[in-house]
Amino acid sequence: MADQISLPTPILYQNLTKTLTLLDIPMSIANAQGTIHHPCTDQIYASPPLRMPYPSTEPKTEKAKVNVLRTKASSDTDAEFPQALLWRGLGEVTEHWHLEGCWCLPRKMSPLIRGRHSKKRKADNDINQASVLQKRDSDHASNALLPPSKAETEEELGILPSRTEPDLKIPETETSSRSIREPLVLSSESSPKAYTCSGIRVIANRLVGNPYSTPLSLQCAGVNYKIPPNARFLLSEIGEATAPAFSMAALTTYPGASATAGQGQFDFVLLDPPWENRSVRRSARYNTMHDSDPMLVLRAMLGQHIAPGALVACWITNKASVRDTALEAFQAWDVQLVEEWAWLKTTAGGLPISQIDGLWRKPFEVLLLGRKGSDEAQKSEGEFRRRVIVAVPDLHSRKPHLKILIERFLPGNYRALEIFARNLTAEWSSWGDEVLKHNWEGHWYTHKASKRSIL
Repeated sequence: MADQISLPTPILYQNLTKTLTLLDIPMSIANAQGTIHHPCTDQIYASPPLRMPYPSTEPKTEKAKVNVLRTKASSDTDAEFPQALLWRGLGEVTEHWHLEGCWCLPRKMSPLIRGRHSKKRKADNDINQASVLQKRDSDHASNALLPPSKAETEEELGILPSRTEPDLKIPETETSSRSIREPLVLSSESSPKAYTCSGIRVIANRLVGNPYSTPLSLQCAGVNYKIPPNARFLLSEIGEATAPAFSMAALTTYPGASATAGQGQFDFVLLDPPWENRSVRRSARYNTMHDSDPMLVLRAMLGQHIAPGALVACWITNKASVRDTALEAFQAWDVQLVEEWAWLKTTAGGLPISQIDGLWRKPFEVLLLGRKGSDEAQKSEGEFRRRVIVAVPDLHSRKPHLKILIERFLPGNYRALEIFARNLTAEWSSWGDEVLKHNWEGHWYTHKASKRSIL
């Protein structure tokens, strides 16, 4: 019989072979902010879980379908993931997960957060607006798992304050700078730990680290960010000018060798590149890869920072050309593909958010997982594996956090790096120009001592 893991772990259901997992996305992010000794007790604000699949945009006749296939550019050819595996996964979760209509944990609804309107993704704005329109429905879904206290009910139904998301834009004088700055250790003698700096310039383009095994509050120009235990980050664009700063940061973080990794090397590297896509406009500052391609820079320099035998994971879109580009990078890093994971997006009731075999919108995203080493080393991996993560989507840009799923494949005291990160992770290194985005305190709800915590 498969394991059904008690709440509130992010893993709601997992089969015995661990090839199928029902995961809660907001909880996976919160879980990754803490450690065994200092778990995160805060809850990240989320969008309401989808109640119904998206309206179909698929051609309604065979003739229309043929026309669509004829007009789609060759570069739009889809990279397929076995549909039978996705359907089988849905069926298995339906059979074993008995909380009907609740394929995710209760969510703390996001306050109205005013984003920076210049080039901000429309999808994020749409979801924030939907937070208001769907609040009653999502409150009802939450009640099925955990009835809120009176105080929490009053708070949820009240008018939440509108807050402006802080501008993390790195000054242009810094983005083009090739200078390598001294690391910044966020030292603090206070309890709880806190560090104050005057602005983004202080923390941009340099290695910044929380040296403590407890969380730390970073106040930057009056804005508070939650820095997880022993987390390190490089807040910079990913490009040719900043590559030397990253290499120096890696060497500074790991000046010596471990049992599995050399100087400045990592046992696990996770990438979520801003691929160009019809429906995915990942970041205005990256401008997607149509205008600039940070993957070209990474392809040239990242390999030296990947330890022998290390795992490399890369999220891709469903375009075959994107898959090919990712695999070309793997080849440049001497990384061989060993597994392929699919994140299948469902409604709160367990329906795919769109047709699995749809032409326009796929209800899944794919993660390529490779291991660095010779062909001989790959033989120990056995046959190529595919795994399915089933999860109800959160905000448009948020992926399931993989920490709780990937750690069992990694050595003890492993070294991990996330590139294009949009939040920090306890004990990991993160690199990107939005690494602090979801660590802003405005994205988090802190349970007061007088309230019942659901975490």
